[in-house]
Amino acid sequence: MPSYLVTGASRGLGLGFVTELLKDPSNIVVATARDTAGSSGLHELKANHRDDRLLLIDLDVSKQDSIRAAAEQTARLLPGGLDHLISNAGVAMTGVTADLEALSTEIIVTVMAPILLMKEFLPLIRDGDCKRILVVSSVLGSIHNAPFTPNLMNGYSIAKAALNMLARKWSPLLKTEGITIAIIHPGWIPATEIGDEISAWVAKYAPDLERFTIEESAAGCVKVLNGLTIDNSGEFFSHDGAIVPF
Repeated sequence: MPSYLVTGASRGLGLGFVTELLKDPSNIVVATARDTAGSSGLHELKANHRDDRLLLIDLDVSKQDSIRAAAEQTARLLPGGLDHLISNAGVAMTGVTADLEALSTEIIVTVMAPILLMKEFLPLIRDGDCKRILVVSSVLGSIHNAPFTPNLMNGYSIAKAALNMLARKWSPLLKTEGITIAIIHPGWIPATEIGDEISAWVAKYAPDLERFTIEESAAGCVKVLNGLTIDNSGEFFSHDGAIVPF
C-alpha cells in the first residue's frame, strides 16, 4: 500500500491533499500538523476511515525536536519506509511590507523547515518503494515571472524563490539514490489564506487569472506527484502538469 506524509494538513490545501489521497483505498496517509487534535477537518476524515489508513501525528515544522519526534513515530507506524513526502506547510506574513521579523519567520518556515524535514525523513524515504518528494511552492517564487508581480507579497516570494533553489540543488544529489523531488505551484486558490490575501491584487491587475478550488488543486497536484519519474526530478510544475519557469 503506497504511503504518503503531508505536512500542514490541518486545513486548506494540506487538508485537501489528505482528502484527495484517501479517495484511493490502497493509500496510507500520515497527516501532520502542529495540533492535529484541533483540526475538525482531520477528525471528520478520521471518523470515516480505518485507523490504519489515516494516521495523525503532531508536527511543528518550526521546531527540530518536534520534527524528529514525528519522524520517529512515523518510522514505527511505517516500518517499510515512506513512499511520498509532501512538504506543504508554509506561512505568508509580510505582504508588501519590509518587516524583517515577519520575513525571518517566513524564511524559517518556508526554507529552514524543509531542510529539517529532509534531515529527519530522508531515511524513511530511502526505505520506501516510490521515493518521491513534492515541495509545494508558488509561481510567486519564480524569478522569471517576478517582473509581472511587482510588490506582491515580497517576503513570501523571496522565501519561495529560496525554497525552489533548495529543491533544485537537492535534485541531482537525491537522484543518485533513486529519489525524485519536484516543486509544484498549486494555482490560485481564493479559499486559502494566501489565495484570499492576494484577491484584491488579482481583481485589480489580473482579473482573468484562473481560480481553482482546493479540491481541484489537490487532485492536480496528486496526479503530478504520482506521475513523477526520476527523469523529471528537479522540475517546477504547475498543478495541471505544465512546466513553470524558474
